[in-house]
Amino acid sequence: MTWTNEDATRLGDTLRALRKQRGLTQEGLAYPAGLTKNSLQLLEAGRGSGRKDSTSPSNPRMATLTSLAGALGMSVSQLLSKADL
Repeated sequence: MTWTNEDATRLGDTLRALRKQRGLTQEGLAYPAGLTKNSLQLLEAGRGSGRKDSTSPSNPRMATLTSLAGALGMSVSQLLSKADL
């Protein structure tokens, strides 16, 4: 499977929705997941880079997905399932 902009957007939208359901700020999720707030902002936006001219999709590593899922109280498979990935 090739990771697309649509996949990145779905994951980002899912992360944002799960974070808000739990009453967390971006910082409140990023810190326990071991990420910077900026990294989480990019993931939620589905963007691989903060550069305005960049069109590359976010492509998080398994370690990042594991950390985020753990901070949200779920498994990586549950997180990906919620994003329909």
